[in-house]
Amino acid sequence: GYKVIGDPTEAAIVVAAQKAGLNEESLASKEKKIDDMAFNTKLRLRSSISYIIKEKKKQLYVVGAPEVILKNSSKLLKLKTEKKLTNLEKSLILKQINSLTLKAMRVIAFAYKEIPDNIESVEENLFNDLTYVGVVGITDPPRPEAKDSIEKARKSGIRVIMATGDHKNTAIAIARDLGFAMKESKEYPVAYTGEELEALSSTDFERAAKNVNIFARLNPHMKLKLAETLQKNGSIVAMTGDGVNDAPALKKADIGISMGIIGTDVARESSDIILADDNFASIINAIEEGRIVLKNTRNTSYFLVTTNFAEAITIISTMAIGFPLPLLPTQILWLNLVTDTGSALGLALEPGHDGLAEEQPKNPKEEILTKEVIPLTLLMSLTMVFLTIFAFAFFFYYGSLEKARTASFIIMSTTQLFNALNMRDLKKSLFSIGFYSNKNLIKFLAISFVLILLVIYIPFTQSLFSFTYITPSELLILLFLSSSILWLGEGYKKIKNRKHK
Repeated sequence: GYKVIGDPTEAAIVVAAQKAGLNEESLASKEKKIDDMAFNTKLRLRSSISYIIKEKKKQLYVVGAPEVILKNSSKLLKLKTEKKLTNLEKSLILKQINSLTLKAMRVIAFAYKEIPDNIESVEENLFNDLTYVGVVGITDPPRPEAKDSIEKARKSGIRVIMATGDHKNTAIAIARDLGFAMKESKEYPVAYTGEELEALSSTDFERAAKNVNIFARLNPHMKLKLAETLQKNGSIVAMTGDGVNDAPALKKADIGISMGIIGTDVARESSDIILADDNFASIINAIEEGRIVLKNTRNTSYFLVTTNFAEAITIISTMAIGFPLPLLPTQILWLNLVTDTGSALGLALEPGHDGLAEEQPKNPKEEILTKEVIPLTLLMSLTMVFLTIFAFAFFFYYGSLEKARTASFIIMSTTQLFNALNMRDLKKSLFSIGFYSNKNLIKFLAISFVLILLVIYIPFTQSLFSFTYITPSELLILLFLSSSILWLGEGYKKIKNRKHK
């Protein structure tokens, strides 16, 4: 079999040529290439000069946008004979081109021209009086997952814009197949071409960029202007591209995304992200993963703020009312290094939950600690403080200072473990997201709890951390008290969700 290396459109043309009986081996004995010009975005064509060995003449071959090729053609090749290209024939050819573009085909036109022997390189003034040969319609169907990905993006509050060099009809047909949001009104068309955008005033251009999602026949300058206009209006712009001409727009965008398979080196160097599989669905999947990472980072931060705040307030409060320190420095160090660290690692590995992908994008200037989460963090912190001081005071009056500190340590450490379950999701109930859906967190919590028991009941560590023996019944009562923070958190979420609805 064959493998495409480079631009798929060029590969499709090579395949079409081979189907027509043309190949490099057969042409090598007939023609010799002299010069080659890469695709010119301004002229929307590419060309090459070849020397025809048998006829001893030079010929210019041109491939490009059909409307451009047809406009610059004065003759038509028909039945191997050149004839004058009339306006009637041009209109018939344009109808054929439109019929192909309406089928979502990428249409490429071909032409040639005999040139003088003294011309050695391609020049812009050569592209006139061409002999029109014909067109090919290339089917480039979207990947099956592309439509679902665009729908996901729409639900996520992400606007997807098609900025292409294809024909306007082709762009509209593909957009319709993909389920693009196409708003047709008296004020705005379904799509704009680059030429139509050039004719707009700066104000109208801004309105078009804001209200229209399909742009066809765009040159690099217009892509760059479109990105700048969207950024000016406060949008975060992610731009995709694969060619050298896309480099300015990729560089200007907040997130430049180049193609890893068909992308040029210049495009890759200008981008922030290289898409390894050239698949739009991968971008949407990456956004979902990014949202999971952001959410987990925030929830982990909230958890650490809650526990550290509770520890600090507990110590300050007990000292203020004349009690001894409820926790010694070594005990606090254990809480921070073992209990906090294990729970935080588990929260960082929380999987995504249903509905996360449909949340609206966050403001990039938004802080990690938001006003929305302050009531919950305060409630959890104050609950931990109250339970710890209550346990310390009870065992201090009816036991000893060592037993009071042991009880305080158990309450503070286990409330942190229960609170980690609260912090898995700040809106949804633990039981709706699944108790065991984050197995990593359950493992970390189990390990932390076992270590708490070991440090309390092993004689060596018991002496090292100034603990004393706690009976199993006392331990169960303390665990029951600690679990109240979980049920309090569940109740808070239920009330908050009810108000939100």
